[in-house]
Amino acid sequence: MKHLILFAAVGLAVLFTCPAVATEMFGPGSRPCGDKSTTRDMVECLAAKTKAADQHLNAAYKDLLQRIDPEQAEPLKAAERAWIQYRDANCQFYSAHEGTISQLLGAECMRALTVDRAAELAKADKED
Repeated sequence: MKHLILFAAVGLAVLFTCPAVATEMFGPGSRPCGDKSTTRDMVECLAAKTKAADQHLNAAYKDLLQRIDPEQAEPLKAAERAWIQYRDANCQFYSAHEGTISQLLGAECMRALTVDRAAELAKADKED
């Protein structure tokens, strides 16, 4: 029970302290995979885009670790672990819908959140 309360508290803190999501899932004009016609094609396309975003995320994370003060490294690592847990749990929620749309919702969730986190880390600590 303590872990559930802690997880909920961390989740709320993340929601209220992080910048708003810039990459809107299925927002107006959102066509990250163009006119793919089958669910399978769209899921594969979204997975490929998520993989590319994940590579950008990893590069931004490593770059940020090099730029920040040493005492910020552990909090960044903890934040990244918490963010990964949040992303995975959040996207599992979208994947739990009925029907084939759940595959698209889960895949788009992973893509959108990963793109946003990569952008967030890439610009972090550059405002100074």
